[in-house]
Amino acid sequence: MTTDMGVLRQQTMANARLLLKPTGFTTNKAAGGDLDVVVFGHSTQFTAAVMVGLTPAIEGTEEKTPELAMNKLFLATCELLKLYLPKALPHQRNIHGGGVFDDELIAKATIEALKNNG
Repeated sequence: MTTDMGVLRQQTMANARLLLKPTGFTTNKAAGGDLDVVVFGHSTQFTAAVMVGLTPAIEGTEEKTPELAMNKLFLATCELLKLYLPKALPHQRNIHGGGVFDDELIAKATIEALKNNG
């Protein structure tokens, strides 16, 4: 478990951007339509949340430290992504050593260059 708050925030924001559409909450960025990650609480009760303006969109569970709260929020976004990301489709290929890739999204020029150099 990482305790690097910067790394946790960056990955949590990346996950949240895939899950949330800020324009669905407000069309005016100045009115608070931007996503952000905050940690709030006191003493030994902290909660981390992805915010759309002043509205919590995703919250982790209450934890004893800010670092644990960020970890819980990150895990919450991971679980949500697992629920909502599409599963492997017929045009997706297995990667030797693990994982999959979508061959329809890889640039055709890249594929041709790899074939010519391989």
